[in-house]
Amino acid sequence: MDRVWYRQDQDQVIAALGRGESPDMVTTTASQQVDELVALHEQLGVFDALDKVPTERRRCGIDDGLLLRTLATLPFLEAGSLSGAAGQLFGEPAVLLHLGWSPLQIALGDNDRHRHPDTRQVESLPCHPDTLRDALRRVEQQAWLNVQRAGVQSLYDRRLVRGRVYAIDGTGLGNDYRLVALVCVSAERPTIVAWRLLEGRASEKGREACVTRELVEQALELGGCEAIDLLLMDALYADGPLLAWLKYEHNIDALVPIPANRQLHHDMLGLAEGGLLKFRRHSYVRTIQGHKRRRSIEVAAQDGLTSWESFIKAASDYGASEPCLWAGLIHELDSSDAKAEWWVLASTRAWESPVAAFNAYRPRWHIENDAYRELKEGWGLESQRWGRDSVTQHGRIALVCLAFNTTQVYLSRSGARIAAHGIRRLRRSYQRELGVAPVVIYIGVSYAVLPVEQLLQLLGGTPRRSLLPLQLRPQPP
Repeated sequence: MDRVWYRQDQDQVIAALGRGESPDMVTTTASQQVDELVALHEQLGVFDALDKVPTERRRCGIDDGLLLRTLATLPFLEAGSLSGAAGQLFGEPAVLLHLGWSPLQIALGDNDRHRHPDTRQVESLPCHPDTLRDALRRVEQQAWLNVQRAGVQSLYDRRLVRGRVYAIDGTGLGNDYRLVALVCVSAERPTIVAWRLLEGRASEKGREACVTRELVEQALELGGCEAIDLLLMDALYADGPLLAWLKYEHNIDALVPIPANRQLHHDMLGLAEGGLLKFRRHSYVRTIQGHKRRRSIEVAAQDGLTSWESFIKAASDYGASEPCLWAGLIHELDSSDAKAEWWVLASTRAWESPVAAFNAYRPRWHIENDAYRELKEGWGLESQRWGRDSVTQHGRIALVCLAFNTTQVYLSRSGARIAAHGIRRLRRSYQRELGVAPVVIYIGVSYAVLPVEQLLQLLGGTPRRSLLPLQLRPQPP
């Protein structure tokens, strides 16, 4: 099926109505957020990337590009399940038309699932949710990686990924999957620039640093060699060779909390017990889910540490002369957990003060509070998987992450300007002149936005009263 776009041509539509032609479709312009999000999704190139996805199709049917565009819209809807979101979307003909569904498909359906009038025809308009699920299964993992790269590349090209501070972390999706993501945490709202879905209960064992390197390489390729200045990560995702590679191969500094069983952690505690560290008190406010709480810590720092042997060796292999690490010791004064009372931050950068390093590490919490928590609780990423097989999971993750980024852009000023080019914003620009409830008429390949009064006049039923201003009311023939 060819994708047909309607063009705005009010004279053509009025002339066709005057000749007695029946419209293909009539919808109102009551704009919702999902309309603008779909328009922004298109402006950011997500639909173009999906149209290029190769699939393993073995039979004729609805175009896979159309099905994938429809699937990409489902995460924006309130319903988390595939069937629930599809049912909600299928009740929005204006959005379906924008995705490429024809009026005939919307009215009669375009697949052979439950087409008999005595069965479940309503659920098959324009297609059955199982048809969408089948399309998702036909896409290979590599194709989703290509879509991921294309979607993130558009954000970098439009300079919508702001700042050079990034964080990497993982979160479990049940017992079988783990999502590892590289997130830009510099701006007010995080942006996911690269992600991988790992499978199995021990999905990351022995692979943590490899995954980190892979994600960083992808981000540098898409955003440029200077895209990342500082990388925040847990010790699970860092090892000595990785830190040396970041510092001396790509000039990226790292800030990593050190577990209590590491030699570097013991060295800092020994320096503190020997009175060789100078502590200073620092107070800050931490906000979690809208709740603010003031906390107090004591901090101290030491430069020139060489007890992380794997880092020193790898740095020497890169040609570094006298490589060393900076470390900060943080004492949680308000913590009731004895194990969390002392912790150490290690860095390849020599920070001017331990408070500066501590404040630089704080944005890492965005990846947990504003990214993973939102993906699980707000987007249903863990509870609503759309299927059981791993192929479906890779597609579900890709579509949700792309929709998450589009939503983050939508909430920014730049995103609002880009969304203004979408068809919904174009129609809403006529709202003031056309009254509170204009309608969109589709005939042939043209559409027009008309006030209800003018539409009734063209159809031979001019109302006796109108809410339009006098100078904008349609004149009787």
